[in-house]
Order: sequence, then structure tokens, then C-alpha cells
Amino acid sequence: MMNSDTYQDTAKPSSYLETENLETQEKVINLGKKLISSFQENDLDYITAWMINYLSEQILLAENGDDEAKKQCFNTIIQLWESRSVFPDGTRPFENFEPIFKALDSLSPENVMPRYLSSSYDGQENEQLGDSTSWVELAKHLDSAARTLITFIFEQAVEHAKNDNTKDWLQHVSGAVDSNEYQFIARFLDEIAPDKTEQRVQNLSNRIAKLEAFEKISKSIRQGLQEELRILETSRT
Repeated sequence: MMNSDTYQDTAKPSSYLETENLETQEKVINLGKKLISSFQENDLDYITAWMINYLSEQILLAENGDDEAKKQCFNTIIQLWESRSVFPDGTRPFENFEPIFKALDSLSPENVMPRYLSSSYDGQENEQLGDSTSWVELAKHLDSAARTLITFIFEQAVEHAKNDNTKDWLQHVSGAVDSNEYQFIARFLDEIAPDKTEQRVQNLSNRIAKLEAFEKISKSIRQGLQEELRILETSRT
């Protein structure tokens, strides 16, 4: 179950929704219907069944033009959406992506700041560093390569987690509530969209170049480690 604050959304308050246009109001109603449908596909306890019946009644009144019922309906849908992390298994929106969201609590493939290095080093020559400068540069390349690998892994995770239900949730969430989950998934899916082929080719080419440099660095470091190990083993005999 996803409890990460990082990927909890910020839902639009009902006071904002009251002034929205009819299209947005309709999207919120449709999101409520999607939530109801998700619950109805699973076994319901008494409280959940009551809540679904109540929401169904509110949606019906809202669609019949009752302003007070419409306001109450919006509030109910927003409150229900905000509580989605405690929904039963099989009913949570984007449930297939929860392992990915949990991993993002400690990993951020899109972070421009190095994961392992301080940003205090600017890459400029410094006589006091001496030969250590080259090692710092190697560390920077490794950090960049690591983030490249992490990005690719998350892309593959998203690709394997998505299904028809994912697309359905994305459609219902879009324009109805603000959702970091939506933004995250949509960003990855948008990058591999057919109309983004040229951009995708460029991104992949850049990543391959980084990984090729990473392979060379790894080979050099491995040789250094093997040589040190050889020396240590020889000294023990």
C-alpha cells in the first residue's frame, strides 16, 4: 500500500471546483463513477458498501442539477480520492505502480543533483586537489551513469506495470484532481509516445554514450582493484 508523501496528490478543494466550468465538473463526477466501479469489482465490507451507495446517490442528485448535492458530491469524491492509499487491495488507483512509488522515496532518476556527490565541486581545476581531480571527475561520470541506469530501470518498470486499467485511471484523473502519480506515469508514457520518436532517439543516444563511458571507467577500476588484491595476496605469502 502506498503511504509515500512524495507521491500523494494535492486535490483541488471543493471551493475551487464550484467555480470550475461544466467540463471540469463532469470530469470530477466521472472520477467518482470510476471509484465506484473499482470498488464494485471487489468484495465489499458493510462500511464500504454503504459509502459507495451514498456516493452513487450524491452523483445522481448532482447530475439532476441540485447545487447543494453537487457541492456535497464534489466534497465526497475529493475526500475519497485523498484516502485512496488505504483502499483495499484490488481497488487502489495505480496499484500496480506502488512498488515503483515506494522506490522513489529514496531514488529520483530525474534529480539533476548528484545522488552520491556534493554539488560543492564545480569541476574547475584546483592545484590543491592534484591528481585527485581526475578521480573526482570519474566519480561524477559514475554518478551520471548511475542515474541513467536508474531512469532506464524505472521506464521498464512503468512499461511492465501499465495496462488497460492504468489508461482508464489516467483518463479519469486528468482534469479532475491534481495527482503526482498521474504526472509521474504520464511523463514516462509521454516520452515513449510515437510522436516523440526523435526526442526518444536523442535521449537513448545520450544514455548509451554515458554507459559506454561507464563501461570504460568500470574496466579501469576493476583492473586497479585486481592489482591491489594481487599485491595484498602476495604479501601474505
